[in-house]
Amino acid sequence: MSYETVKSFILVVLIAISFLLSFILWSYQPNYDYLYSADYVNEVDIGGDERGKNELLKPNKIILREGEEATGFYDMVEQQQLFQSIKSWELSDYKIKEVEGRPNNKNYVELIFPPKTPVELVSTIFTFRETPELPNWTFSRMFLRMNEESNTLKLGILSDDQTKMMEATIDKTDAYDIIQSSFSNEEALASFVTLEEGDHVIYVKSGPVQLKEKTFVASKIKPDLFINALFTNPNLVTQNMKEAYFTDGQRGMRIVQDGRLLQFINPLQEKFEHSSALELLEKSVNNINEHKGWTNNYYIESIRPDVSNIRYRLHYAGYPVYNYGNLTIIEQSWREQDLHEYNRPLVRIGNLLNARDIELISGEELIAYLQTDNEMELDKIEDIELGYMLNFLEDDHSLTLEPQWSIYYEGQWTRFNVAEYERQRGGDL
Repeated sequence: MSYETVKSFILVVLIAISFLLSFILWSYQPNYDYLYSADYVNEVDIGGDERGKNELLKPNKIILREGEEATGFYDMVEQQQLFQSIKSWELSDYKIKEVEGRPNNKNYVELIFPPKTPVELVSTIFTFRETPELPNWTFSRMFLRMNEESNTLKLGILSDDQTKMMEATIDKTDAYDIIQSSFSNEEALASFVTLEEGDHVIYVKSGPVQLKEKTFVASKIKPDLFINALFTNPNLVTQNMKEAYFTDGQRGMRIVQDGRLLQFINPLQEKFEHSSALELLEKSVNNINEHKGWTNNYYIESIRPDVSNIRYRLHYAGYPVYNYGNLTIIEQSWREQDLHEYNRPLVRIGNLLNARDIELISGEELIAYLQTDNEMELDKIEDIELGYMLNFLEDDHSLTLEPQWSIYYEGQWTRFNVAEYERQRGGDL
């Protein structure tokens, strides 16, 4: 074989290899679904915890009624301990009956939940001996009635229109004993006064109320952590430095209020699909768990399957926490199986710096003022709660929790106007 023939053969082989490599290069398509799979997103950790859906619903108040007398717990931790015991009880003999208003028993325990709670969420609290088909109405009041002859308890869940009662039996003797001992634990119980207007009895702690105003370190959550949690392909995300806005060309994430609040939206997913309250809760909890997003203690404030929206409110030491900029609310909206909107604070309560006692007006004074105040119609007040207002200090590195009375009026919580109360009281002196 001549030298020229060998050169020609080698050249042909090299050309063939070149074509082969070019074909492989142009035809290769990387599997981005694998690179940015849910398993990858699940590893995101913003510094919070994971929670179960059975940990996110609790009563605002537990009231013990003996005739006309109403008492509740001084310490919200003790109230929560009683509720943990209640959650462990099994229900039997489940049924739904027609009623006309509240039960008229002499002695009972009343648990007051967030307004318009879907009754199907009861399955996240209790275990049923036989799986029930739960109704689709909402509630805010639950009653435990004592049967002294059989040492059993009857659970009643009253519909918001007060025409239906979901009823079940709690057979455990120790359940009856726990409730009976709660009535006897006078040192742990405070007196409550009542405001009886409209459909509900409203309970307000009697006498002057003392809570500590507390100052904490304001710990910040880096917004960059949410890029991997909320965007399918983080490599495509770009940032507008001037507006603190992140986008992958479809989804958008905006950081507002000096880096304290995150607002995420997926505007392309507009199809609306009805889901049950349990399905909505499960989707939301799984999503937040994926990035360990439960920073501090949040509990369900409202859940609306009709618009696929769920809101969680921050609580501290058992009390709800409010803020004018919604920095104590985690809120999500869903469209089909996709997260549509997600708003949440990027600030969490850190280490305690100092505390001081604050005295609020008594429940009696509060009710007397509301009965003479022309700004609020009494029959539109659904609840009154002790809680905190979250405020940031000027250094931006610390925050305070300021004790306050909060009133649920016409579908939203509003702060009791102390300044107006003191102005009117001063005018009367």
